[in-house]
Amino acid sequence: MEKKYYFCGVKSIRSILAIMALGACCPSVAQDSLDVSVQRRDSIAHNVALNVGYSNFGFFGIVDTLRGAQLNVFTSVARDEMRGVSIAGLASSVMGDAYGVQLSEFVSGANKSMRGVQLSGISNIAKQMNGVQIAGLGNATTTPLRGVQVAEITNVAMGVKRGVQISGMANVCSSYMRGVQIGGYNYADTLNGWQVGLVNSCYSHPHGWQVGLVNYSRDTKVHKLGLVNINPLTRVDVMTSMGTSSKLNMAFRFRNRSTYNIVGMGTHYMGFDEEFSGALFYRIGQYFTVAPRWSLSGDLGFYHIETFQKHSADKPERLYSLQARLNVDYQITRTLGAFASVGYGNTRYYDHSRLYRHRMLAEMGLTFRLIRPEKMREAPVSLYDKEETNSISIFDFDNPKNKEKHPWKAAAEAFGINVLVQSFDRFILNEDFAKISWSSIRHNIKNGFVWDNDQFSTNLFAHPYHGSLYFNAARSNGMNFWESIPYSFCGSLMWETTCEIEPPAINDLIATTVGGVCIGEVTHRISDLVLDDSKRGMARFWRELLGGIICPIRAFNRIISGDAWKVRHQYYKYHDYDRIPVNVNISAGARYLADNSSFVRGEWNPYINVALVYGDPFSERTRKPYDYFSADITFGLSSNQPLISGIHLLGRLCGAPITTGDGMKAEIGLFQHFNYYDSEPVKDGSSDVPFRISEAAAIGPGIIYRFPRLGNISKLEQRIFLDAILLGGSLTDYYNVIDRDYNLGSGYSAKINTIVEFGKYGTLTFNADYYRIFTWKGYEGKDLATTDPLYLNAQGDKGDATLFVLTPHLVLAVTNKLGIDLSASYYWRDTHYKYHDDVFSRTFDFRMGVTVKI
Repeated sequence: MEKKYYFCGVKSIRSILAIMALGACCPSVAQDSLDVSVQRRDSIAHNVALNVGYSNFGFFGIVDTLRGAQLNVFTSVARDEMRGVSIAGLASSVMGDAYGVQLSEFVSGANKSMRGVQLSGISNIAKQMNGVQIAGLGNATTTPLRGVQVAEITNVAMGVKRGVQISGMANVCSSYMRGVQIGGYNYADTLNGWQVGLVNSCYSHPHGWQVGLVNYSRDTKVHKLGLVNINPLTRVDVMTSMGTSSKLNMAFRFRNRSTYNIVGMGTHYMGFDEEFSGALFYRIGQYFTVAPRWSLSGDLGFYHIETFQKHSADKPERLYSLQARLNVDYQITRTLGAFASVGYGNTRYYDHSRLYRHRMLAEMGLTFRLIRPEKMREAPVSLYDKEETNSISIFDFDNPKNKEKHPWKAAAEAFGINVLVQSFDRFILNEDFAKISWSSIRHNIKNGFVWDNDQFSTNLFAHPYHGSLYFNAARSNGMNFWESIPYSFCGSLMWETTCEIEPPAINDLIATTVGGVCIGEVTHRISDLVLDDSKRGMARFWRELLGGIICPIRAFNRIISGDAWKVRHQYYKYHDYDRIPVNVNISAGARYLADNSSFVRGEWNPYINVALVYGDPFSERTRKPYDYFSADITFGLSSNQPLISGIHLLGRLCGAPITTGDGMKAEIGLFQHFNYYDSEPVKDGSSDVPFRISEAAAIGPGIIYRFPRLGNISKLEQRIFLDAILLGGSLTDYYNVIDRDYNLGSGYSAKINTIVEFGKYGTLTFNADYYRIFTWKGYEGKDLATTDPLYLNAQGDKGDATLFVLTPHLVLAVTNKLGIDLSASYYWRDTHYKYHDDVFSRTFDFRMGVTVKI
């Protein structure tokens, strides 16, 4: 009997082939026909058993039916069914039914039914699950789960009929839930059981309870136990006021059918001196509508007061206050209201509850009702279709002139960048390190590379940014992404060996080359968004200026070519938004940075955040490197903290779609990462640096799930990434040489992102980042008193650092363009030192502000 088997190109195994593509080259079996007369019971060489396999060991494992065990370094695949154990280092997949155990460090998948146990270091996937899924970071099922999901951070299921979801941070069930969800955040479409978590959300909740700090459901006939309970009829007001309890106050008020909750904060608690003090408060009460515009209410509240001073008889460090109030509200317009309050407050010490003071209270202020956003307008007609005339494109990338490549011009510009910067350092700044000679160049080449001791921002941001200039010298001269990479490497190599008298640094070469590629491609594409050669006057000037700030080398080339002022009526646009959509959000507000995880020792700073999502990861038309990327940059506007406190870049280098069915999409690919966190000791606090984390050069596989729209969830995505860190940095407690107070090293990281958009109401995201950085080359055994620090050649304190960053982020929509930005980040660092005591530290920051969608 003749049978046909296709290893590559068969639709039924498309998903596993996409996964295997990440493992470089796999053995290929693609025959038009193959006569199979003997069952292969053992396969060790090519690891391909075409009928029934009882054992399979090696790098890649493929069987039709597995009755035994597969143990493979990269992939284990059963094309029909599995009744045994399948273990793989990268991916374990069963295209039919699975009745056994799958264990994988990256992805475990069952295309049909899974009735056993799936164990994975990162993610589990099953079309239908009847057993248990256990994952280090995330689980996902596409149809109802009847068993148990356990994940350290996130669970996602299309439905849970009879089961339990347990997660360290988030549970999502977008179809039906009959069980218990336990986690930091919960969402279920229809819930007949319990939700227990910090934040609970469900579309419909006919039976059961919600227990958490914040509870949300689409109906109002459920049992809710929490500080804030929300449903679609809840009126949300922003309150600003002045009073005799605290001078200035801002709060959110959540009004339901007859009750309300108020959560807010105030500054300069009355009764102290003019030094800064503050309060956080929560109030719960009931209101009565007495006229169309008038309402009366009464509430009880708890105030936590911080004086930010050392404890003394005259001024305690902290207090608490119990307050009762009567309020009258008047609605002036549809959105604007006014209120006045009188009440009584009793303030006491925390330690012995002794009375500090009691007094009558008065307060008055304004309320601003949050209006639900209007319906989004229909997508505009394609600009290309609307304005195309005579088959001439309006887009610059279709200009035949721009398809010309100028590699030697790009090389000259990269060379010129180094000459210009080196001359500035030597002749303007008169820096000693820039006083080079032929002797210093020969010495650098002969001595070789070392690990240098520049400060954190120089090594892990400034050098990658410098590399982006080399990269964009090539990109702006017609070179594509891959052709531009050697320019970053060669430009960095030239600088390290010839432009300084200090020995060349291996960490600079890595950061400048790899990090420069990431920053360079992102800035090149963002500059496309602002350039428009059809504009004139001041509109054109501001666009060229902004484009020059974003991508200076491109601006230089536009100036010398005259493109910076030429007005065109064809080939004038640089980005096609219909082909590659772009979402930009700019937020501004106040950020609190804690000192050693303290609510009382910290500082407030203004911030500006720019978040950009470029492209659609599931688009079939855009598959070039960085056709999909995301960028998140936070600027701190304080003299005490770095100007740039955070940079997070993620770019897809290549990818392939995975067909999953049931309206669910999945994309697997290879991604480049650049992450940078920086801070300085807080003002008037300890001398400890809150956090410093860097992932300057990292690359690895990732998978993105998009679940179908259901209920009030307009978008639900799960993203999982695993990458190798070629160069990273983490704060150290011992190494302090020249400007270094951090360890360099390499290792790996894992990230999981959950994005939930509640239609017109807002967006909730959870980002969990785990970094493991190993410092291999220490300074132990060297005489530091006699060793020149420039030639110490150490990564830092030998050991390893585990870094974990958890960031919940909530955006509440006010209009379709304006929203309220609320987020917090928690930082855990556990550093093991080989020759010193281990250190565990943790801290946090949180921010609140206003965000505008552009």
